[in-house]
Amino acid sequence: MIDDVYVFDDIVDKEYQNKIKALVYSPEFSWYICKDVSLEGNPHQKRPGFKHNFVSPDNVIRSEFHKVIMPIIMSSLEKINLKKSYNITQGRAFLQLPLNIPDRHLVDTPHVDADVPHLAVLYYVNDSDGDTIIYENEFKGYDNIPHLDDLKIKQKITPKMGRVVVFNGKYWHTAEQPEHNNRCIINYNLIWKI
Repeated sequence: MIDDVYVFDDIVDKEYQNKIKALVYSPEFSWYICKDVSLEGNPHQKRPGFKHNFVSPDNVIRSEFHKVIMPIIMSSLEKINLKKSYNITQGRAFLQLPLNIPDRHLVDTPHVDADVPHLAVLYYVNDSDGDTIIYENEFKGYDNIPHLDDLKIKQKITPKMGRVVVFNGKYWHTAEQPEHNNRCIINYNLIWKI
């Protein structure tokens, strides 16, 4: 498993980037409201947005558009020289809109996508504000959730169309709330087969 944070621009060519952006903003692409984009059932922050499931957490393909996203995943794995066999544990897209909420200057709730070892792949559909923040702190179980003041930033990544971020899912991470434009990302999690 990797420990570095990898950032690659133009992971797919401009034509493909435009195809993905046109797709997710088209009437054919179904978005569903989610009460909090960081954490389902979040009791601390309620930052609503929209979600589209490509692959559900039980590893079932839920979207006919999953195959359109696979070149991003394949190119990302090639860039970091990971050619092992893997299972996609979940794949989803999130769309956040600028919100007029009092705590919009605070980061979204830090989280991990799964409580098992996994690789996180984030793809930015459009240029936006609302940086992704990856912390140095590692997930050590839900009994050891760090306080926000105890988290140390490993890297911040600004959303840019065509950019992908690949990192070990053991790291706590979050995003800043967009204030000026829509923030649209695609997030896949992979587990290696033994």
